[in-house]
Amino acid sequence: MEGARRVLYRCRMPTDFLCPCGAAARALRKRGLEYRTERVPYGRDKRPEIVELTGQNRVPVLIDADEVIHDSRRIREYVEWRYTMDSDD
Repeated sequence: MEGARRVLYRCRMPTDFLCPCGAAARALRKRGLEYRTERVPYGRDKRPEIVELTGQNRVPVLIDADEVIHDSRRIREYVEWRYTMDSDD
């Protein structure tokens, strides 16, 4: 799948170790998945695209083709489930 079809909406925190958005980004990188990053404003009232996608204003949000996953724990679980290599092949 092309990285352009996978988008991670996340906060503006410059590191991947201080916020839940970074945990989602690390999970994607761990699987070697290409994705585009969209940084959203810190102010939750300035995130209309996130509200439109999920009905809430929190990040991270992962768009993976037709799937919309929000919450860092759910994103990590989804990535683990969807992109786990089958070691029996």
